[in-house]
Amino acid sequence: MPAISEVLVEHAPRTLGDAEAALVATKTDIVVTVPDLVPRVSIPVNSSSPAGLIAANAQDPWAASGKYALGWVYFGIILLVLTTAIRCHNLFTDRVRAALHEENMQQSSKTSSPDTDYELSDISTSRSTAKFFPRTGAIPQQPPTESSISSLRPYNMLVALFRYVFYRPMPVIVYRKRWRPIIFPSLGVICIVGAGLIFSILYCFIPQPLYFQSMAFGSPPLAIRSGMMAVALMPWIVALSMKANLVSIMTGIGHERLNVLHRWGAYLCLLLALLHTIPFYVQKLQDPAGYAIWRTYINSNGIYIFGTGFAALAPLIFLCVHSLAALRHWAYELFVTTHVPVAIIYLGMLFWHCKNYLTSWNYLFATMAIWLASYMMRIFYLNWTLPWRLSWLVGEESAVTLMDENAIKVTIPTQMRWRPGQYVYLRMPGISVFENHPFTIASLCSKDFPSEYGEGYRDMVLVFKPFKGFTRKVLESALQHGPWHTYRAFIDGPYGGMRRRLEAFDHVVLIAGGSGITAVASQLLDLIKRMRDGKAVTKNVQVIWAIKRPETMEWFKEELRICREYAPPDTVQCQFYITAAKRLQRTGELVSAQTPTRPVSNFFKDKVNDVFQDIAEKRTSTMSQKRNSALIRDEAAGDPEREKELRKENEDSITALPKARLVPTRSGSKGHLVPPPQLHPDLPQHHTPPELKHPQPVRSFTDKRRQRNLSLDIQAAARSTNAIDQTYATLTEGSTSSNNPASQVQASAAHGGFDFGFPSTPTEFQKNLMRFAFLPAAVKKKDGWSTEYGRPDLPYTLRQASKEFGRRTCVLVCGPPSMRLDVSRTVADLQLEVLKGTDGKEEIFLHAENYAI
Repeated sequence: MPAISEVLVEHAPRTLGDAEAALVATKTDIVVTVPDLVPRVSIPVNSSSPAGLIAANAQDPWAASGKYALGWVYFGIILLVLTTAIRCHNLFTDRVRAALHEENMQQSSKTSSPDTDYELSDISTSRSTAKFFPRTGAIPQQPPTESSISSLRPYNMLVALFRYVFYRPMPVIVYRKRWRPIIFPSLGVICIVGAGLIFSILYCFIPQPLYFQSMAFGSPPLAIRSGMMAVALMPWIVALSMKANLVSIMTGIGHERLNVLHRWGAYLCLLLALLHTIPFYVQKLQDPAGYAIWRTYINSNGIYIFGTGFAALAPLIFLCVHSLAALRHWAYELFVTTHVPVAIIYLGMLFWHCKNYLTSWNYLFATMAIWLASYMMRIFYLNWTLPWRLSWLVGEESAVTLMDENAIKVTIPTQMRWRPGQYVYLRMPGISVFENHPFTIASLCSKDFPSEYGEGYRDMVLVFKPFKGFTRKVLESALQHGPWHTYRAFIDGPYGGMRRRLEAFDHVVLIAGGSGITAVASQLLDLIKRMRDGKAVTKNVQVIWAIKRPETMEWFKEELRICREYAPPDTVQCQFYITAAKRLQRTGELVSAQTPTRPVSNFFKDKVNDVFQDIAEKRTSTMSQKRNSALIRDEAAGDPEREKELRKENEDSITALPKARLVPTRSGSKGHLVPPPQLHPDLPQHHTPPELKHPQPVRSFTDKRRQRNLSLDIQAAARSTNAIDQTYATLTEGSTSSNNPASQVQASAAHGGFDFGFPSTPTEFQKNLMRFAFLPAAVKKKDGWSTEYGRPDLPYTLRQASKEFGRRTCVLVCGPPSMRLDVSRTVADLQLEVLKGTDGKEEIFLHAENYAI
């Protein structure tokens, strides 16, 4: 019996005119040879095979089609090795700098003055490494310089050129005001994904042929290539999605940053899956005998190939569609619940569909191995899975504390260890069993900060603001149970963190917006500790924190105190920006940040207060008059006067108590009773009988607000700023001025006769600026700590600070997207100073943290 391929070739149409006749003949022969029909994916070739099949198999043989899957293997390995090499180089050079500096400090301590405890130790020359008269040994030489490739000028210029291009953020497209903006990934991600896309398209379409002359020769080569490449993408997609994965260990890049490559890798896999599906239908339409062959195959072998293909394509489409940003944010909990189960179904469908053709199952087994290995690695990241810990299977005890501005602090004594800037996933079954959310660790894991819980424990502190969902539930539970209630906490982590070492940079700039300070606080404490121990190259640290209200500084009051008191002198500068107010650049006036063209008015607030003022005294409504009506009528027995009297008594019984008679107020400066108006003109002006003294009419707070002028004097706020400086200068005069009674009288008069504890009495406008306008405005103290009103001009601030940058500078930012964009754009522009070699600058490194974590 002739082979099915020979029959089809013999009856292949030569022209369009005899296509129908050839189709009929082909169908007749196919019916006869149905038992010999093999799956279309691979047609065996022998000596009796037609010339077309032999040529097609020689040009792109089926047995060698597995090589297309190796394309993505090599592509991924190249990227992985390159990124790992860069990380190892950065770690090596950072450690070399820190080790050289520590060695220099230890050597300097042996030859530094003073020799005894009676000599001065705070003179400027005491920190010098080159002493003219060392106590012992020879005169020290110049400190050694770096002996690594990082000090080479061409290498630094190449790195700065790449950062100049890739640090620049992509523009955000906004179609309408209330629509979610279109946010593109970083330029580096776009280049990697674009390179993968171009590589896949070229590797699919450049090799020939794309289609065979007949369906009888086998599956379309284009479909085989794209299908194998799609299967080869599966191990990389799964590896980039896991929290604990080998890629993060090798490259130092946290899974939260690799997740964007995971999503785009899945989109590329979907594209290749479509390129694998469509050619089967295209070839069926191009081949005149295609429909007959397809119909015969379906009737004899069922819809295995087609059915399993759709079974695998459907979950892949679902995974890609519901992971889009809009749908993911709209139903995030549903996304988290369904994503992994659907991915498992997709992997199972791939096993069913591929049927171990070529090397397809090798990549699927590799996917399973990576998946299971990642889950096994996560055992060491969970605080309740290690038997040698007290938290095994029960978790840790935690306490929830409410702070200013409704912020929440969760303190968890744990035996886990973490690095500055890392984050954990927190699960509290007492609040929500299934919710697991990431929070940045705000505390430092160090022996200098032990926990009172027990030996070997460290206090893990998480600070966040409640919005909705899990954080709102934490707030409600804390309000309900109080501060003494403890919760069980299950921790997954830590993850993330910086890939570089801050102590290896000469100048460090830490920028935070709002609750983004949680990622900066631990980094700052660790850096100051290393600076004090002589293990940090850093000579200058600049902190910029933008907050809405000054009460937010209470979150990290202790950390700020440590930074101010224990940091080496003249090394830390902190700038606080209170964004709820704005200072005009030309006039310096303080205005509202929301309405800078007009003063703040409390008219609406006053009206609301007037409505609810003394609401307890207004409870004698018409409903209260009807109480006990039946009893009053029975008691009156038809007497209208008696009934009226009883109703009056009933009203009196629920009337509020009269206001208390207050003691007369005393004068703030004299210390005696304020004399009332003279009622008897015959009596002397300086004498008033005690029995005639009566207190002044007491006005309520509402009356005072109702009678004050609502048009706030903005100019008074500017004048009060000058009054602060003048008053401060008056109070800090020498002893001659303090002994002068006249100066004391003038100083007392400047305060209006009463000292509120501030340099000057705050005006009404300052009180309306969120209760913080009485702080010293734009006054930079000698130690570099300052407070300013309005949003920080980060591009201008960084350009000004770049004049003092050392050889190597690190800029760390954690804040809202607008802040990260401004900082990224500015740092990209500052790379030009490295390219030009301005002031010996060799590196300006940027690290941006996600504000949501």
